[in-house]
Amino acid sequence: MTDQPEFPHSYDSADRAMGHARVEFAEMLFAEASDVGAAPEAATELTAQVQASALLALYYEMRHGNDLREAQIRALDAHRLALAEHTDRQMLETPALLGAVPGGDHELPPAREPID
Repeated sequence: MTDQPEFPHSYDSADRAMGHARVEFAEMLFAEASDVGAAPEAATELTAQVQASALLALYYEMRHGNDLREAQIRALDAHRLALAEHTDRQMLETPALLGAVPGGDHELPPAREPID
């Protein structure tokens, strides 16, 4: 039986690299086979190893995609929090600006003198 890379017990940012390693491992196993299709049994040990390695490569790629999605969600949450803080700060400053308008009239003055 051909040695396979160890299955990791922790997940980190190397999931994509591990997926690529699994694909290369599956290609190497497939190249070792003389003719997998001509084997008397369809599910030989080599075929099973290639299939397992390919499935693990898919798993690592999906895991990498999930890590990217989680990072994007965290970034969006941080952006929403910063936007909410900015909005709260603007709401606190806005009444002070409106109070500075003379006569309490909140409309803008005319751009030019009216012509009669």
